[in-house]
Amino acid sequence: MLLDDTNVISVLPVEAEEWRQPLIDYLKHGKLLDDPRHRSKIREEEANQAMEEAHSGVCKAHQSGPKLHFQLKIMGYYWPNMVKDCLEHAKRCQACQFHANFIHQPPEPLHPTAASWPFDA
Repeated sequence: MLLDDTNVISVLPVEAEEWRQPLIDYLKHGKLLDDPRHRSKIREEEANQAMEEAHSGVCKAHQSGPKLHFQLKIMGYYWPNMVKDCLEHAKRCQACQFHANFIHQPPEPLHPTAASWPFDA
């Protein structure tokens, strides 16, 4: 018995009461729910997804907050608290905090040294 080389994709319709339906309606038609709390939640989820993708997504650039803001603006995103959200997102990134430009050695007092040949040029 030989198998056919065609790809089979099964698609199931989404029920109207399902939790994904508001997201699908927003992404397909730009339609938001009437409840302002749900509206902000959907927009917030989209903003978090955009920040995550730009910060540590395909390219894994892990740029700082201002650079992340700049990248999102180039990609066509904008929301009122965008700069603040980008700064907070970069601060929460565990990989960025681990590899940050910090001195990881405890401070030690300086020890002055005397030159062995004071006027040697």
